[in-house]
This record gives sequence, structure tokens and C-alpha cells, in this order.
Amino acid sequence: MNMYPYTSPIIMTDTIFNLYGGDTTLGNSQQRQIAYLLAERTASENLKTFLKPTTITGTFSRVTSSIILEHSYINYVTTVRFIDTEESIYFTASGTSSEYFSLRNDTYGIVDLHYLVANCNCHHGVLTYPYQVQIVYNTGFNTGTSHQPNVLMALSTYATIILNEMIGYGNEAPGDVGVEEFSSQGYREVRRLKNTDFGNSPKAIFANRLLRSLRKHKFVGL
Repeated sequence: MNMYPYTSPIIMTDTIFNLYGGDTTLGNSQQRQIAYLLAERTASENLKTFLKPTTITGTFSRVTSSIILEHSYINYVTTVRFIDTEESIYFTASGTSSEYFSLRNDTYGIVDLHYLVANCNCHHGVLTYPYQVQIVYNTGFNTGTSHQPNVLMALSTYATIILNEMIGYGNEAPGDVGVEEFSSQGYREVRRLKNTDFGNSPKAIFANRLLRSLRKHKFVGL
């Protein structure tokens, strides 16, 4: 599993937060930076990609002719390394265009391996394929996508939820609870709201819904 590589916000600023309804008097500057970072990280986890192009390395143990990467929206693949049981790299194929691999589907992150180079110490020659494959790829939205209003509104909404949790007041705090019962003018019903990466409150569901058009579900099989 790849760790989130950023330790400070890469999209959100006080100016953007204020433009999309955020209150820059909530918390101090450091608290807002934390809220922005957590909002961006949660959005990245929700969308299975980063909010700006980012190069990472993934290692895969179930080696087949097609591999589904951990992320969606792949910009390009640069390197495929074949690894044996001694965790030694015995063959490397590089370049965005290679006879050994190709990016079949950039949106869903599917890489085809055309040749499973097998001259390796793979269980003493019993296996005819690599023990592991390591893939270096670039994933993430360009500025035009990550600065679309729906993305910025979702980030601002969730940043507000986080800030309310920090300072302990506001209509989303404490606990950012979802609505379990609803009553109005004598009418009452229990509403079972769905869980999302942003929480299960109405505002969290709103943030999740704003990103719906960008969210791509991974294939179960190939």
C-alpha cells in the first residue's frame, strides 16, 4: 500500500476556502492547514488518485499478464521491474512505450505485461513468472480538473467539518454525526444515511456527491 506522500496542502488555500463559503476565522492558520491537508488526503483516497500529478511505485505479488494499479487516472507508466524470491531486481523495462508493457486503461489503471521475463531465482526455477513486479507510474489530476468548482467545494466543505471537530462547535460538531431520525411539523421518519469517506452527516454526503463524476470504481476482475 502506498502512503500519502504530501505533508502540506497542495490545492487548498485560505483564499479558496473563503471563496467557497469557508470561514477563515475558524481556528488558527496551522489548524486550517491541517484541515486542508486532511480534506485533500480524504478526497485522494475517495477518488483513488492524487489532486496533482504524482509519481509513485507499486509492488505487486500476484503477477499475471494484466495488473490493476492501486490508483485511477494514470498519466503514464515509466518503469516495470521484475523481482525474484531473493527480492532482487533481475530485469528492468523502462520508457513510456515498451515492448514489455503498455497502459491498457489509463482511467482505471490497468497495465498489460506483454512478456513475463522468467530468467530469475523464482522458487528455484519452479515458477515461470516473476515473484513480484514493481511498477513506477504517474497518477493524478492536472490543475484544470483539481481546480474545478465541484472539487474545491467538496474540499472546503470537508475542511469545515474537520475544523468544527477541532474547535468543538458548529452544526457539524462534535462527532460529525449523521441524521438517524427526522421530524418536522408532526411528520417523523428514521433516515438511514449512507457512509462515505467523508463521514455520514448531510454535509459529508454532500461533499461525497460533489466528487461523484470523478469517482471510478475499480474492476472486480479482468
